[in-house]
Amino acid sequence: MTEEKITLTAQPPFYGTVLKNGSQGPDCAMVQTWINGLQGRWPSLPKLTVDGKYGSGTAKAVSQFQTLMGLTADGETGRNTWDALYTAWAGQKGAGEVFCGITIVAAAKGAVVKSMQQKLDVCAAVYKSINKPETDGLFGSATGAAVRRFQREMGLSIDGMAGKTTWTKLVEATAAIRAGNPLPSAARYPNTVLKVGSTGDSVRCVQAWLGAVQNTSLKVDGQFGTGTRNAVIVFQTAAGLKADGMVGSATWNALRAAFNATL
Repeated sequence: MTEEKITLTAQPPFYGTVLKNGSQGPDCAMVQTWINGLQGRWPSLPKLTVDGKYGSGTAKAVSQFQTLMGLTADGETGRNTWDALYTAWAGQKGAGEVFCGITIVAAAKGAVVKSMQQKLDVCAAVYKSINKPETDGLFGSATGAAVRRFQREMGLSIDGMAGKTTWTKLVEATAAIRAGNPLPSAARYPNTVLKVGSTGDSVRCVQAWLGAVQNTSLKVDGQFGTGTRNAVIVFQTAAGLKADGMVGSATWNALRAAFNATL
């Protein structure tokens, strides 16, 4: 018996690559996660290991689902099956995107990666220490850098990969921005004084925060030069701190608090 017609566009939307036996990655894990959410409705569907590996077991489960939905039972996940899986899953669990079930790592590609990039892009508009990655669904070096910088701003463990904790925080941060109430930065002091000659993502935080607090276009490049030093001195003077142009813990904490007050 054919079930309800497909009415929902999946979250995330289908990437365009048909998934089949031998495919791997977060999109395969998404298929496995959706199928596992349907056992309450269709107990005959097998419980799958969510590992992102589209093997014969996943293909068989997809084929069973396709038969239930009146779709061509080829065991492959193209657009129609992807949307049908999401629609059925949303009917059981509620509409909305969920964590795919595996850590999203460098070289991954697909709909899940593209969705992650789109969320990073939203966050980068507020937390300017984060670079804007291409929203192409390809997890390259720029996406990895954006993930690391997001993790720094949110006070998370920094590994450049999107496990459940990072993905959940990314969803939360994006929703908060869209609601007009961005999350405060929780970036931790790097335990080293930043000064002229310092480089790296902690310097990017300082530059981004200074730009927001002082309403200037200070370049966010992770290079602590004389321009950054002068901006730090201006901030320190206004904040009643020792105006030495260096960022120790006191200046870091005061600057982060000042930035959060602008959100």
